[in-house]
Amino acid sequence: MANKSNVKAMLVYLKVRIMKAVNGILLLALISILGACSSTSGVQTYNTTDTTTSSVQSTYQPANGYVGVVVNLTKWHWYRLPAEDRMKQEQAVYFALDNVENGDGTSWYNNNTGSNGEVIVVSTYPMGSGYCRVMLSKLNYKGKLRHFKETACRETGHEGWRFLR
Repeated sequence: MANKSNVKAMLVYLKVRIMKAVNGILLLALISILGACSSTSGVQTYNTTDTTTSSVQSTYQPANGYVGVVVNLTKWHWYRLPAEDRMKQEQAVYFALDNVENGDGTSWYNNNTGSNGEVIVVSTYPMGSGYCRVMLSKLNYKGKLRHFKETACRETGHEGWRFLR
């Protein structure tokens, strides 16, 4: 009888210890998730604008299998701006960031492809040791129109613009 009650007590003790460990793990996970939400240091920055690396195609198939992936890659590639148009868009973005007042913009047109784009600076706000600018871009290629909203920041000690994503 004493042996049975010892085993039962040991099982209860182990169950309590396991529950405490699980609760501790869940608490740590919750703290790390909430900490990541409040931190701005984890924001990824890039040296290129998303409008020069994206496609004007904005609707894709669910990629549940090989066929969906192939269809999506084909769409992305087919509606991706040619190199000449990507360069024009990039020049327009940097010109707008460096020279355009809030509410104004710049545009470009390529006679060879019929592509065009527009970049409008919406707002400027201080950030750290520098400032950020929010832009709205519009790209038109092969009859597809796509809008982008991007934020780029310039800080003292860092050369050039960094795009937030």
